[in-house]
Amino acid sequence: EAGAFGPCHGDAHDQLRGLVAQEPSLAELLASATWDTQTRELKGYSASVTSMHGPGFALLGNAGEFLDPIFSSGVTIAMVSASLAADCLHRHILGEAVDWEADFAMPLKVGVETFRTFVAGWYDGSLQRVIFHRDAPPRIRRFICSILAGYAWDRSNPLVAQPSRLFALDRQGALARPSANPPEK
Repeated sequence: EAGAFGPCHGDAHDQLRGLVAQEPSLAELLASATWDTQTRELKGYSASVTSMHGPGFALLGNAGEFLDPIFSSGVTIAMVSASLAADCLHRHILGEAVDWEADFAMPLKVGVETFRTFVAGWYDGSLQRVIFHRDAPPRIRRFICSILAGYAWDRSNPLVAQPSRLFALDRQGALARPSANPPEK
């Protein structure tokens, strides 16, 4: 819960010890602990591979692209990657030529990169600034909500077609300027 702990100062080690001291049950449990391990933190993590496919394999879901789970995108990525791979495999079994890069990896990357941009926007605050901006047009919120609902491959959504637009909306203060488009009804 936000505000449950008081402020903690210093490096990561001092902050951890300060938080533990503020929680009576942890303070009692760790009263005679030896603090001999370097304090580290993990935030905004993702992992990627160099190839999503190769002879006899295609990586599905988090095996190929693991994004920070902040938006629970893993299930969506798993389902889309499985669907794309199944289509390629079916065509291969039928004897058709399959370009795994063009038919599997590149289409999958569209949604993954969209989600990756949104994860980065979450951690740098730009996503919140855009979606909660008092003058945000309803269509901007619809575009964002659509992606967070899993439609990260819908290229008719301008934030999927060009995910960096999220940062442009934030950096350029585009929401503060009047739109060139007429207001929505």
